[in-house]
Parts: sequence; C-alpha cells; structure tokens
Amino acid sequence: MQPYQEEYIANIKGIARLTVGEKLSFETYLTRCDGERQRAEETVKRNMKLLREELFPVLDHIYEADEKKLSELREFAEALRDGRTDLDVGLYCQIHKALLSLARMRKDRKEMIRELYWLGMGYYSLCNKLLGLERADSRKYTSQMRLCFTEAAAYLKYFDEIEDTETRGYILRSRANMALGQFGFPSEKIRMVKRTLEILQDREYQEKEPGLPWDRYIYMTHQQMAASISYGKENTMTSQDVEDVMDSVYLVYQRRFQEAAEQKKKMQLRPSFSYYVIEYCCGMFGIDGLLARVETLMDGADTSDFSGEGMYGIISLLAFYCQYLNDFPEKIPERSEHIIKLYQRMLEYVEAFPMAEENETLFLYLRQLCCTFVEVENGVSYKQFLLKILMRFAPEIYIHSKVVADAAAAFCKIIIEEDPGFFDDMDRIREIGDLKEKCRAVQEFAVECGMLHDVGKINFMNLYSQTTRQWFEDEYEMANLHVKVGAAWLGERKSTSLYAPVALGHHSWYDGSRGYPESYHRLECPCRQMVDVIGLMDWINNVVDTATLYTGVGKKFEEAVEEAIALEGRRFSPLLTARLRDRKIADQMEAVFTAVRREAYRRLYESRGR
Repeated sequence: MQPYQEEYIANIKGIARLTVGEKLSFETYLTRCDGERQRAEETVKRNMKLLREELFPVLDHIYEADEKKLSELREFAEALRDGRTDLDVGLYCQIHKALLSLARMRKDRKEMIRELYWLGMGYYSLCNKLLGLERADSRKYTSQMRLCFTEAAAYLKYFDEIEDTETRGYILRSRANMALGQFGFPSEKIRMVKRTLEILQDREYQEKEPGLPWDRYIYMTHQQMAASISYGKENTMTSQDVEDVMDSVYLVYQRRFQEAAEQKKKMQLRPSFSYYVIEYCCGMFGIDGLLARVETLMDGADTSDFSGEGMYGIISLLAFYCQYLNDFPEKIPERSEHIIKLYQRMLEYVEAFPMAEENETLFLYLRQLCCTFVEVENGVSYKQFLLKILMRFAPEIYIHSKVVADAAAAFCKIIIEEDPGFFDDMDRIREIGDLKEKCRAVQEFAVECGMLHDVGKINFMNLYSQTTRQWFEDEYEMANLHVKVGAAWLGERKSTSLYAPVALGHHSWYDGSRGYPESYHRLECPCRQMVDVIGLMDWINNVVDTATLYTGVGKKFEEAVEEAIALEGRRFSPLLTARLRDRKIADQMEAVFTAVRREAYRRLYESRGR
C-alpha cells in the first residue's frame, strides 16, 4: 500500500473514542473526553485531506492508473473490509466501483468478474445493517448487491472459455451469493440455493476445473440452505421447502457432529439449532419442545467465549428464541424468570466483550436482538436495553440523545408556562387538569422521546460511532433510514409505542415540503407538537455539536438559532421559533444545552463504574 493508505488505516484503528483510563475523577474524565473529541475531529480532517489529495485524484483518473497503483488500490480496499471489522465499507465500495468501471472500459472479462464479486460483498456488508426495515426500504441496497452477483454469475455460460481457475471460482461464488439478502418468501431463496447446489454437484463442471475446492463450495452452500429456514409464523415454509432444507441441515449437522467427536470438542451450536428447528417444522415435537431445546443450547453457551461461537450462543440464539416467543406470547409468562436471567447474562457478556467496537458480527447479533426483544415483568425493559447498547458502543449517540431529551424538557416547561394547552394534541395530556401535573407529564414525555428518538442509529453504529471521514451521499441516504428502524422497533412494544411517532418524524419538515421519511404526516401524528420540539432540539444540537464529525462544519449556538428562525414555517414550527426570537429564552436554552451536555457525560461516567 501507499504511505497515505497505511496512514488512513492506522487513523481508523486509532480513532478517538470516549474510552478513558481507570480511576479518573469526573473532571479529569470530562477533560479527557473533550481532548479525544478534538483528536477525532482532527483525524477526520486529516483523513479527508489524504482522500482529497491522494485517493480521489487516482479514482477520478482511474483509466490512467498503472498496474502498480491498481494493485495498491486493491490491497487498500482489502484492508478496509475484511468481513469481520468492516473498517470503512463506504470507501471500499467507492474503490471497487472505480476498478469495475476501469475493467468495463478495458473489456477485461477477468477483472470485471472479480470486481463484480468484491463490490457485491461490499453491498452485502451494507445490507447486514438494514435489519428491522421493510423490504421496500432495503430493496435498493439488496438490488445493488444482487445485480453484482447476478452479472458475475451470468458468465457461467462462458465457463469453458474462461481458463483462469480464480475467475471460475468467482463465478461460482457469485452464483451462490445471489441468494444472500432478504426475499419476499423463503421459497424464493431456497429455489435459488437449490439451483446452485445442482451446478456445484454437476460432474461436468467439476471435471473442467479440478483446481477448485468443490467439496468446500458444496458444503458452504448446504450451510446456506440450512440458513434459509424461516423462523417466523408470518413467513412460513412450504412442505417442499422443508424437504429441500432438511437434507442440507442433516448433512451439515452430521459433519459437525463427526468433527466434534474426532476432536473431542463440544458440538457447535448453529447446526444443532438448525437441526432442532427443522425437526420442529416436520412436526416431530411442538413449540414447547423446541423452546426447551433452545434453552438447553443457550444454557450451555460459554460466557467467557468471545469468538463467533460464543456470540452466537449468548446473543444470536437469544434473538431467535425471542422470535418464537413473539409468535407464541402465551409461552412467555412461564419462562419469564429464565428470560430475565438470559438477558442479564447477555448484558454482562456484552459489557465484558474485548475490542467490541471492531467486531461487526457482534453488532449484527445485537441488531437481531433489537428486532425480536421480549419484555417481561421485572426484567430488563426494551428502553433499558437500547440505552445500554448506546452507552456501551455509541456513547456519542447516547450523549446527543441525553442532551436533546433534557433540552426538550426545559423548552417544554417554558412553553407550558406561556400556553398551558400547547400539548393538548395528546389525549392523555389534555385530560390533566392540574397545571403542575400537566407540566410534569409533558416534561417526562419529552425526556423519554428525546432519549429514544435516535435508537434506530444502532443499526448504523459503524457510520455514527466510528466516523473517520465525512460521509458519502449514499451513506447519508442509508443513515436517514434510522427513523424508520427506530419507529418500527419502538412501535412493536407496548412500553415504547408512544415514542414511535417521534422516532419517525423528527427529521420531517413542518410544512411537509422536505425532510424524511415520506411516510410521516404531521397532521395525522398523535403527538405532533412534541415531534416538532424534539426535531428542533435535535437539529440545534446536531448543528452545534455532533455534525462536525460527519460534515466537517460546526456552528455556534447563536448561529444555529438564527438559522432555525430563518427556516420558520418551513423546517420548524413558527410556534417554537417565535420563542427563540426572545433573546432571554434563547440565552436560557443555550445555558441549558451547556449544562445538560455536562450531565450527559456524568451519566456516561457513572455508568462505567467510576
């Protein structure tokens, strides 16, 4: 790699995070955090300088690049995404897009196939961050991924002409990867994997290219088939689907069982779980039998094992277990104590996880659990779980949420003192006659909304908490999906459903002309005034504090207020900006923002046992 490429990688790995040494006083901790934040901003500036002066000119003139530069680009891209850490998938995709463009221009079939495969893998990494979204919202990214693999796989008809073993391997791997991502029905995925198996098991292809690891390809495709099992009631498999998947599940299970016996090790959890699920689908036992077997697997998981196997047993299996409990809620009460213990164990495991910020598999499994989480009485609430995840892995998002929450509560108090009926668009607030009680209820609601309005960003923690450069346009588009993720997660649980409209609408414009998502309609919202408040507080804090890392632009509080007033009646409610025109109120809110930011850091400090 070029020196600038090595420096960029080093900057990513060394990005300042809000993680400090032991036994610090709060004031020392706060000073250290400020220093780390400054270093993070300096790192972003340095990385953007490296990209603008070194990398982007090469990509812009990729057709003129010599082979040495092209080889260095491929090596750089490989370091940016290794499948485990995903250091910078966005930049990885930009590089491979350029290399693909060059291959097309040169009509270099070998390079085109290779670049299509690796670009598809980049899109696959992005697709893994879209859990909790409707297929319509993730279709763009899934389609980009699938188009790459489908085009590369189409060269199978030229298999005889292509003599390069590596290229033939890319064609076959692309064919298998066409089945990655979400499908409308399990049958679609299963049929695709089944066809891949037929190709890989075709003696004619095997004899043409004996240098390929056919047994490994076939076994991995059987694993892919086993992973095609549908776990939800709403998306069930047909009897033919079950039959097709069953053969692969048994094959994988038997191989893993034999390997474990030979090596005198425990049987792996994933093939055991698939084995139990397919038996359940065949009617060999009911839901109680399946839940009991999954509980046995989870109970046997090693809490000191931070490998993929350990993460699967402690987090991912719990997510699947909860999926079945959501489908059969009548089974929850009798298992409530066990569920409480499983969640507590999971949180302790996550807290102790070494180098967690660099483990994409961990984030994937946590996203799974966010989608299927089950609340039980006297157990960890969904809100507690989400905030613990933010505090552990995305402290910047937690601090932003805490600032927005407390600032919104303070602003609501100012509003109610002037206009007691301002928040009467909410039925439960309108019914409160006592002014003090109404003010307290509104403030409490504002705090809850503020703390939870950005929880959808958990899906995109790599974008937010590991920012080492300014975002590309497509990353902005993906990040915008956090409102739909958050609304979906909160709306599916009784304890958080009240806050879902705020998660959905806080980036929508007051007049509906711009913003996102299009599905938010202000006049139909049951708490539109609160959405307006959270949206304004969120925007101000972003402009003043958090946006610097993502955009390179930061502004003073006074400038943010002036901009908000300039957008009165369009972006923001004139009923809110009118109050910010009052210099006394504006100064009061500036003091609040400063104070609550300090309190947010204190909360984070105390959560880490100091």
